[in-house]
Amino acid sequence: MTERHYNEDHCEPIRQRLSNCTTQFDLLRLLREITQFYGYSYFFVAGSGDGAISSLADSIIITSAPSDLIRRYDETGLMERSPLMRALSGMGAPIQCRLDEPFKALTVDEQAALDAFSAEFNLDCCFITPVYQREYGPAAVCFLGKCKPMSFSDTANLAMISNLAHQKLRRVSAQPNKTDSPLTERERECLVWTSSGKTSIEIARILGLSEHTVNHYLNNAARKLDAVNRTQAVALAIRQGFID
Repeated sequence: MTERHYNEDHCEPIRQRLSNCTTQFDLLRLLREITQFYGYSYFFVAGSGDGAISSLADSIIITSAPSDLIRRYDETGLMERSPLMRALSGMGAPIQCRLDEPFKALTVDEQAALDAFSAEFNLDCCFITPVYQREYGPAAVCFLGKCKPMSFSDTANLAMISNLAHQKLRRVSAQPNKTDSPLTERERECLVWTSSGKTSIEIARILGLSEHTVNHYLNNAARKLDAVNRTQAVALAIRQGFID
């Protein structure tokens, strides 16, 4: 099996490229490249946060997957028994799960639901790396797609990259909101992505929200900043130091 390596012939060393990421958008773009390089279609970073997780949508921190994929998976009702849930409980090692092979723990109906979901989005495998940081608790970096099993070397490399990417994501996301800011963290996130040129649909995909919810956050932000539209809201937020 052909092994893939991040080296000077392909791009800059991955550690250096991650260190150069200063925003979630930078990291999203790099993770999309990594996703494609390893033959997958989508990635997502999930976390358990402070509360119980009952759905994939609740766990998403950042993703390239379409909102329809996340919604459809949650409709299968398989989240609580998934390898991702075990990873979000702080258990397990990196694992490549084949979606084109039966899961012994599933009932006939559950297996049928998983098969239908996989066929709809052309998926046959996922790779999950549990990650942990003391300040944030357990999380996971996941890749989904239709590709051949990875070699041991590729598995180790992608697990290492996943850990580094999660650490970087937490650092670039940790920039505190100004104490006098009227914006909630979600409103601030939506404005940041708007300032990067993202549409509501794209922001919804990145944050794992609905387009309606993103528009709600942006409208609230504009109202709080006394702006006539989201473009002016971004300009005012930057001018007042509420976003970078």
